[in-house]
Amino acid sequence: MINIGIDFGSTYTMVSVYEKGKGVPVTVQPDGLSYSYPSIVVYDSRRDRYICGKAARSRVGGKDTVTYRGFKMLLNQQMSEENLALRGYDKVNTPEKITEEFLRYVIQNTLDKKGESKVGTLVIGAPECWFQSIQTVDARGTLREICRKMPNLVEEVKIISEPTNAAAFCVWNYEQQFHEPLNGRILVVDYGGGTLDTALVNVRQQKGQMQIKPEMRSGAGENHDNKIGEAGIAFQEAVARRAISEALDIPGDSIPYDAHFNQFLKDFEEQLLSQSDYVSQSMQEFSFAPDGLRDITLCGLTYDGEPVDIDLYQLYSCYQEHIHPVLQRVLDETTTDLKDPKNLRIALVGGFCNFYLVRKQIYDYFKIAQIDDRTKGMIREEAQRETAIAHGAALFADNVLSVCNIAQFSIGTYATYPDGRRFNRFAINYGQEIEPDQIYFALDDRGEPFPMTSGSIDKFLLNFGRKSSTAIDVQPKPEFAAQLQSVPCGMVVVIGFSMDACDRITVHVFNYDIEHARRDPKPTASLPLSTLKDMFESIVLTGLGGS
Repeated sequence: MINIGIDFGSTYTMVSVYEKGKGVPVTVQPDGLSYSYPSIVVYDSRRDRYICGKAARSRVGGKDTVTYRGFKMLLNQQMSEENLALRGYDKVNTPEKITEEFLRYVIQNTLDKKGESKVGTLVIGAPECWFQSIQTVDARGTLREICRKMPNLVEEVKIISEPTNAAAFCVWNYEQQFHEPLNGRILVVDYGGGTLDTALVNVRQQKGQMQIKPEMRSGAGENHDNKIGEAGIAFQEAVARRAISEALDIPGDSIPYDAHFNQFLKDFEEQLLSQSDYVSQSMQEFSFAPDGLRDITLCGLTYDGEPVDIDLYQLYSCYQEHIHPVLQRVLDETTTDLKDPKNLRIALVGGFCNFYLVRKQIYDYFKIAQIDDRTKGMIREEAQRETAIAHGAALFADNVLSVCNIAQFSIGTYATYPDGRRFNRFAINYGQEIEPDQIYFALDDRGEPFPMTSGSIDKFLLNFGRKSSTAIDVQPKPEFAAQLQSVPCGMVVVIGFSMDACDRITVHVFNYDIEHARRDPKPTASLPLSTLKDMFESIVLTGLGGS
């Protein structure tokens, strides 16, 4: 049995293992030539089969095929069925189905390469935007359930945020380089194909082991206007549409997401990667006069048989329009409560952080010089920016480091009394350090578990921010409400909540003895929920200033 960490990227996916004999995390190569899998699946309708990774990349645009990219970012269910259909999805080939086919391929190939039959612990990274709101948090549970559908391949699954994984690698990297433990705060900026994630983590010694405690997180990557995320993929698609539109005099938003566009994207990505040094040098030269970039051609491509040139000004202008404001907002959100950002160590990871304009914006924001102690020891070589998440996940999978579990949202109950007064009671609070699977209770003014009538046990609250004023009422689905109503309990009950390591909730119902003012030692019922959508049907604003 082997433990592995996966950086499941929107553009590329990488697998790492911790080799105990060498004491280092290493990348498991899919073949003898590359270190990552292109996150692409092609469905061949003639043969009714799925082709994944590098083999799929060579089949893009082939006859009787459908190409799927960025499917990870579609697990958050923020794209309409109509727009999913435009990208080739249907009732059979859903984003969940395509993700399962891809991850099964990656895991099986890794086991074959390592001569193993099963994964003991799989740690897989999740975008930070999947922690930020009720609209996206279920994607974590969905990803976890996809991996749990492979019991013959995987025994245990843990979902840890991508920047937290990257922070773990940076901590390990620093200790290896300087032979001393790193203590203090690290700000990780992880910019990849689908998402921008930031995490401010505190590194500390806990029970003889280095522990990573997330303190502040922010992210961007929700899907809007039929775009996948707000990072590398969205940027590349925006450049491609602008170049085609300007060359062929057609509206960019009318360009279909079809085989011709997919082929153009593939060719453009290859040119962008192969000429990254040229792009950086040119943009640095014209940083004070970007109009000069109009005369510098990156490449000449073909779209549906027609020639299309891409110039560096198109890259620059698309960046300023689509990426710059997003990165500015997320950096502001992450550092809003910091008294002195100069004392932070800063690590830049993810493939998009290698893009010149991204790096320049971040360095300008933090006023980072070319030689700066804030970045010292975090990343020792450029290649580690892309391996950091997978390596960190491998360190967590093998328990070389541990992560402190922090609640990403608040959950509790509320009661409305006959005189109209309302009392909100959270059992678990946003940002609270929690133990997985421990039961937490909403407490009354005496610090005792808060009792309520059994007829009102379906009055739940959720909150995705620090302020309780943003709490929202969530209404249970009929089937979940029926489960609650069927619980054999007395007139008065106490509700407890627990979360596992992936924030999967279990609701615990206890009988309450009014005469002795105490709850039963064991719950009458425990109702586990894989995702919030298993529990809640709709969201109703409470009038408490919530949103």
